[in-house]
Amino acid sequence: MIHYENINGIQRISMAIDKGNSFDLEAFKQFDFLLEKSKKEKSKILVLESSIEKVFSQGLNLQSIAGEPNDEILNEFLGYFFGILEKIYFYPKIVISQVSGHAMGYGAMMALASDFRFGLEGMRIGLPEVKIGIRVPAFIVQLLVDAIGKKEAFEHVLNGNALKTIDAYKLGLFHEIHPDEENLKNAVNKFINRITKNSISAMIDTKTSIRKLSTNIKEIIDFDTIATKSSIQSADAREGIEAAVVGRRPEFKD
Repeated sequence: MIHYENINGIQRISMAIDKGNSFDLEAFKQFDFLLEKSKKEKSKILVLESSIEKVFSQGLNLQSIAGEPNDEILNEFLGYFFGILEKIYFYPKIVISQVSGHAMGYGAMMALASDFRFGLEGMRIGLPEVKIGIRVPAFIVQLLVDAIGKKEAFEHVLNGNALKTIDAYKLGLFHEIHPDEENLKNAVNKFINRITKNSISAMIDTKTSIRKLSTNIKEIIDFDTIATKSSIQSADAREGIEAAVVGRRPEFKD
């Protein structure tokens, strides 16, 4: 279940999909619907958060793309996968990811597509796609480069190891991290109170201008959609996904 509320212009989309907040096609559809709904309402700021303790999102429900999904299903799945990330990135108001737990794979991507990231100490964040035989989207690599620099970003996506939130903060991935969930929530609320005292229209116009600096993002996302479909259909991805689903180490072939 994914919940949406708008209280005095402060919008919140709260994820409670399953114990790992793992996205399948139905979860994508629900999140996309709420994101579209939120765009049409009068608001000041959007917060993405989790209702599951110590988990922001562990990424995709790999069971939903295990085996050999047909083209129609895979096209729809990837349409939502990249469509949601694009909508978060270009959302007309400021977007905050309140990362109150582990954020892996798609969870980390959602956070990267946001404008501000607040995290919880003692958690992990990362893009482990290469460990299951799937490419990391170029769009996401670019966002990671913007956050932590090219050297660290390339090293991370090619190794696929998770970062401790304290280390991610030191690299610049998080704007703030806090020792417990109560402090995290209070910090996000204080930030909201402070930033929404600015002119909302001026912030919207400024964010739009900032996005114009990345003029080829939509082109990159179109490329990513095609390339990721091919990657998911590869022998390595089939092996990696199957191994992850059953809980064993994948055996990739040269």
